[in-house]
Amino acid sequence: MTSKHRRLWAFGAVCACAVVLVVAYVTVALARRSAASARPAGVARLDAPPSRPYLVVSSTVPDETWRRLMLLPANDPRAGAYVTPLSCERSHMAGGRGVCLRQDVSTAAYSLEIFDDQFKPRHRVPLTGVPSRTRVSPNGRWAAATVFEQGHSYAEDGFSTRTTIVDTNTGQTYADLEQFTVERDGQPFKAVDFNFWGVTFAPDSNRFYATLSSGRVNYLIEGDVARKHARVVRRDVECPSLSPDGTRIVFKHLVGRGSWQLRVVDLQSGAERALSHETRSVDDQVDWLDATRVIYQVVGASGANIWALDTTNSTAPVLLVEHAFSPSVIH
Repeated sequence: MTSKHRRLWAFGAVCACAVVLVVAYVTVALARRSAASARPAGVARLDAPPSRPYLVVSSTVPDETWRRLMLLPANDPRAGAYVTPLSCERSHMAGGRGVCLRQDVSTAAYSLEIFDDQFKPRHRVPLTGVPSRTRVSPNGRWAAATVFEQGHSYAEDGFSTRTTIVDTNTGQTYADLEQFTVERDGQPFKAVDFNFWGVTFAPDSNRFYATLSSGRVNYLIEGDVARKHARVVRRDVECPSLSPDGTRIVFKHLVGRGSWQLRVVDLQSGAERALSHETRSVDDQVDWLDATRVIYQVVGASGANIWALDTTNSTAPVLLVEHAFSPSVIH
């Protein structure tokens, strides 16, 4: 290498280093600015979990709370947030048990982590795909988890899901929903294209509802954990969520490719109506904030936020928690 070439090489290296430093500086500055703007105004850190009822959400604030589970008072989410040591893609809590669907940063593998009411991990179960939905039964005994094994969206053609039920006491997989016997109109119903997702447990923690997809039709099924049996209840229901009194289900209904509308159905009468005062597409499994209101995430230009919607009137949805996703309620 000539002296001229060495000088040119050195000059190029200095320029490259300078570019790297500038990019790094800008990235850090933007991250700090984003964190400052994203952090909900007036929300302080709590030293202990708030009193019930409280919200459980995953943070999207780009600081040390990124993906961490946070607890906020349900009646006043801006009063403060308790940051747990857990980081989750999806989560749910009930009956003194919680489930955290997470990705290991070192191996990129997904797992289901069962934790107690002190947010200490008790069991870990490997997952076979990308986390989608999870629910814990009211008594804390069972956890249901859905993953995408092929595809990453319910709007995609040819997606494949797996939904399993896990015993939270032992950490052992109890059953895959594909192992359940299913009936439709009193006759056995089985097809190679079965996909299950969106489990929601009844107050007795044995009965449940979920979505079964087959032949491009999404069915609502009612299942029995102990019997490993389910029956088709109605059509065109996705991601059901049973009300606290067990009488109504709020679900998402496909109205166009990649667009869903929230609806509510009375299980006794079968009467169904659209919650049309939420005009945006909601691709989430809602949770019940109380006897009449549901909460859910909506991803928009400002990122993911948690909204509340009254199912009994036509009032507009209310922004509940900014920069968070995967909401659930501990009553």
